[in-house]
Amino acid sequence: MTSPSSSGETSHRPASDGSTGVTTPEDLSVQILNTAKTFTRWRPSYHLMPHTGWMNDPCAPGYDPDTGLYYVSFQWNPNGPDWGDICWGTATSRDLIHWEIQDQPILQPNNSYDSKGVFTGCFVKLKDGSLNYIYTSVSALPIHHTLPHQRGCETLSIATSFDHGDTWNKSERNPTLPGEPAGLDVTGWRDPFCAPWPNMSKALGLDSGTLFGVVSGGIRGVTPTTFLYKISSEDLGDWAYISPLTNFGLNFRPSRWSGDLGKNWEVTNFLTLNDETDVSISHELLIMGIEGCLEDNSEGSKRDGGPSRPSRGQLWMSGCLQKINDSDEVTMSYDFGGHLDHGCLYAANSFFDPRSQRHIYWGWITEEDLCDEIRHQQGWSGTLSMPRQIQIQTVHSVTGALVSILSSITSVDLKKEENGTFTVRTLASEPYQPLVNHLRHAPNVRQYCVGKTTFEPSGQEIELPWNGPRSIHWELECSFKISGSCSKVGVSIGHTRGKPDHSRISIMSRANTTDFANSTTMIFEPLRETFTINRPSFPGLGSALLINSSPEVAPHTLFTTRNPDTNEECTETLDIRAWRDNSVLEVFVNGRTAISTRLYAAEETHGMRFFAFNGDSSLGTVNANHPGYTELEYATLWNDIVV
Repeated sequence: MTSPSSSGETSHRPASDGSTGVTTPEDLSVQILNTAKTFTRWRPSYHLMPHTGWMNDPCAPGYDPDTGLYYVSFQWNPNGPDWGDICWGTATSRDLIHWEIQDQPILQPNNSYDSKGVFTGCFVKLKDGSLNYIYTSVSALPIHHTLPHQRGCETLSIATSFDHGDTWNKSERNPTLPGEPAGLDVTGWRDPFCAPWPNMSKALGLDSGTLFGVVSGGIRGVTPTTFLYKISSEDLGDWAYISPLTNFGLNFRPSRWSGDLGKNWEVTNFLTLNDETDVSISHELLIMGIEGCLEDNSEGSKRDGGPSRPSRGQLWMSGCLQKINDSDEVTMSYDFGGHLDHGCLYAANSFFDPRSQRHIYWGWITEEDLCDEIRHQQGWSGTLSMPRQIQIQTVHSVTGALVSILSSITSVDLKKEENGTFTVRTLASEPYQPLVNHLRHAPNVRQYCVGKTTFEPSGQEIELPWNGPRSIHWELECSFKISGSCSKVGVSIGHTRGKPDHSRISIMSRANTTDFANSTTMIFEPLRETFTINRPSFPGLGSALLINSSPEVAPHTLFTTRNPDTNEECTETLDIRAWRDNSVLEVFVNGRTAISTRLYAAEETHGMRFFAFNGDSSLGTVNANHPGYTELEYATLWNDIVV
């Protein structure tokens, strides 16, 4: 992971003309942070993070069967909330729920080869019982894909523990790999990931237990890629270069469904996932952080001034492994792919959990929507996402999507069935289910429910019964049946107490006292096949210069299936699951669309409202085979969830 200052991007500050009437960032931040609880104001509780300082990429997730301990580390600056002096913090757990976070770094930049930072790496357990970290050792800065790459500024090094992670010793041979392959002008070369890859072994005619490694980056002016290596089973420091794994050209963008593959990759993981309905079907996948994306204003509003996020994304792709003629090189095709997360999550890093038999990943949820002044007062920056499990989602007997032709949806794999319908497969993710179960059964959790309700044809808002106190830690699960004339449907989360409104229809036993003028809304627009999270902004003049509250926007559609026995068609429900942990909001739609975001102006939750509205039929209808009007199937809220 590179330094923000090396990207050439500058933090946005209000311009001053020298007059005394100009409001400075410091003035505005004092107005917003007029509280003694600055440190805790937006701090999550059940997300994994260090006690203080800056953190970014998750590093070296893994499991040690000898001790039953899970490990996950992270890039960390314990000295302050800014990027710099990057070392590794670490945490251990016996259940991926309760974590013990070490107070001191386990790897520090204290050698000449890693003096500028201990960057992202991976976890490898060997047969001798040792635990090993293979990490990016950085000796020169700045590093960025837009800058010339100094050979040897990024190298690979190893640290080993023989006491189950209590102490770590760096190899005397470090750096064990001195830099990128000879003869290549790279845009980056970092973030090693290592694991067996049986299907890669098969493609190359090697033993199925062969250990492979990838190092992320790109070839300047040619393509982003990840560089493939074979690792000796006898020596973790012996890496034999094979070839670049992909070559799609710069800023390859199959469609809005798949995203922009950019100019440089970071934290690339490879994995093989089997179809859960037919284990004989498998997919080769890459998960990669993308740098150098082109700006796309079609999916959201452009910001003028204020904090802004770098031009990057968190994507995945699936393809076939192919050996190149008679050479020892191999390439991976692009068959389909999409966004692992459409929001502020980045640098996803995964491992295979032998206990749950699932691939689990964490991502870095950034603090980039805050300006430097507020972030400095806060005293910390960044958190890890909830651990997420990933799998292939399969939908059989599909006849179509809401609007798009199936073949144009490049985030899915299509296989035609004998009866003319299709089997649709794509990548899906959701929070680690044992963690979800634990949060739901916390001692003080209160559950609120709404049963099946039909929305009026002219449109209607339905409130969740809310008799409890304000909340900043909750899980919401709701489901809608969409009619063909539905123009928008979703959830509004109110953040302000208001006066009772006796004029509006309500299913509550008492009049609502939530003011939804200041709210977060999750909106699905079927005709646009778009899911949007609108975030509230602070009402103060100039607050947009300090906090980015721009919408999060993602393409999303629903599939219609045909019953092979009755020929009846049915459109899948719109299923929304959301977790709030103070300023962190993680949303999952039908399992296959994930959006992480930050809610800085949404201090409390006082109520929720579910809505559906019909549009002008002259503007078109969607392929939703649901007779009647849009319905809320159910909604359940678990309030005051905690680990």
